[in-house]
Amino acid sequence: MRPSLDLDLYGRKALESPLGTYRSIRDTGSAVWLSRHRMWAIGRYADVRAALRNDAVFASGKGIAANRLVNSQSYDTVICSDGETHTRRRRAMLEYLGARKVAPLENELIARAEVLVDDLVSRKDFDAVSDFASVLPVEIVADLLGVTVKPSRLLRWGASTFDAAGPINIRSAKGLPNALRLKRFGSKLRPSDVAPHSWAAKMFEAADAGKLTHVDVRGQVIDFMAPSLDTTILASAEMLRLLGERPELWDRIREDNELIGPMVAEAVRLSSPIRAFTRVTKADVEVGTQLVPGGSRVVLLYGSANRDERQFENPDTVDLSRSPNEQIGWGVGAHACAGMHLARLEMRALLTAMVPRVRRVTLTGPGVSLVNNTLQGLVSQPAAFD
Repeated sequence: MRPSLDLDLYGRKALESPLGTYRSIRDTGSAVWLSRHRMWAIGRYADVRAALRNDAVFASGKGIAANRLVNSQSYDTVICSDGETHTRRRRAMLEYLGARKVAPLENELIARAEVLVDDLVSRKDFDAVSDFASVLPVEIVADLLGVTVKPSRLLRWGASTFDAAGPINIRSAKGLPNALRLKRFGSKLRPSDVAPHSWAAKMFEAADAGKLTHVDVRGQVIDFMAPSLDTTILASAEMLRLLGERPELWDRIREDNELIGPMVAEAVRLSSPIRAFTRVTKADVEVGTQLVPGGSRVVLLYGSANRDERQFENPDTVDLSRSPNEQIGWGVGAHACAGMHLARLEMRALLTAMVPRVRRVTLTGPGVSLVNNTLQGLVSQPAAFD
């Protein structure tokens, strides 16, 4: 008999305060049938990680959303492809986003972060999301990608695309028009529309040389514009919130800059900005002790896995000594986030710039949680630097 739960994984309560829902799924079984959504949920760390690494069975080619409409429109993206097509597309992205490729950007990122932090220190207060976490990702993606889009539109398109990836509900219906606008923008993009020598320009050159198709290029532009922004922004905002809640963490980081890396990793683990993506099983597969039939839609809960007490001691607490910290906020395996190296550099740059400039992070008001079918985190958090 399959373990099942009659809960709304995409209901407002579960989106605003998801930890109880995650625990219910983890405690019920390795793989749990969600009767309302007609799909399986995997929430335990070991099982989510194993599924992500088993991309031969847990396939992305039929889409990673929880509804057929969005999945039918996502065939040209890296994350919604399998096999040789995925390998070709991902290899092309890593030409720009691999760890060695983005490493030379570190000094520029720190310089930009220093300007940002100096400005925020001069203010009475600011918003941790719009004024702190959003600035670097938006600037960097726009400059490196070479595509001109208003930041507000870029952020709206990204959040809406993630909302549209849920099941058919009010949020996905509201998000779909903007998601389609992003899709339309990418489909109409031409080499003349992008800045010379930019990443997008180089991708079009690769297409002309036969290394990619123009469909690949347009899909990759969408991949750059949506996931790379929201995930970094949400993780960075959570990082600042954690430092505001526990001032002793910031004191330790100021005394020992080697703790910057562990702080970034813990912020990504605790924020898990992408709460879940789905896969389709290509064959019957054992998840723990549970058999999941082939052809099943399965939701992999990153946000639950990163809070699993079976893997992490005191999982709801920041622990800068957690080692190894094998958090999966950026995924793992063939479909691990291609932009994670750039995101990590951006988050490290923010803390590096703060160390000599900020004595204390203060939360000056309550935060407001994002309500999104796929993303989780803060939409606003008043803060101040002393």
